[in-house]
Amino acid sequence: MIRKHLTAAGAVVAGLTLALLPAVASGAPVGPDGQETASASRSAAAADGLLHAWTDAYGGGTPCFWSGNANTWGPCRNKASDIWNNGHATTLDAVDLYWGLNATGAHACISRGDSWNNLPSGKWKFTYGAGQGGFGQSINDNISSHRWVDYCSQG
Repeated sequence: MIRKHLTAAGAVVAGLTLALLPAVASGAPVGPDGQETASASRSAAAADGLLHAWTDAYGGGTPCFWSGNANTWGPCRNKASDIWNNGHATTLDAVDLYWGLNATGAHACISRGDSWNNLPSGKWKFTYGAGQGGFGQSINDNISSHRWVDYCSQG
């Protein structure tokens, strides 16, 4: 009888442990708020040919996405805090992100498969186009347009 209760209790403990295990042992990056970041799932996702942006870091807030060039980012203009280039492996698979409308001003380039999920950190800046508007500024909440390009290069 005691053995039967111990086995049942062990099964309950094992079940609870397994239920909690994925959250603890997933190994996925965790954001400052304790939420799993989008990077882990993004790196495993199949290419959909889109440039994705969100108004908050780590895939939060309003999502926007594009399959081609955009002269203005509409509801995400100067509001993006997370960018992901999930483009196809083709000749136009990198994306120049511009400070100004209609692909004007300084720009930054994000390669295919790259995910910049915490733009508020200040790590990413407009590094191309010295002397143009926006050069050296953080790209967080500062992108107005984009162009798909063959590759990222100084230009």
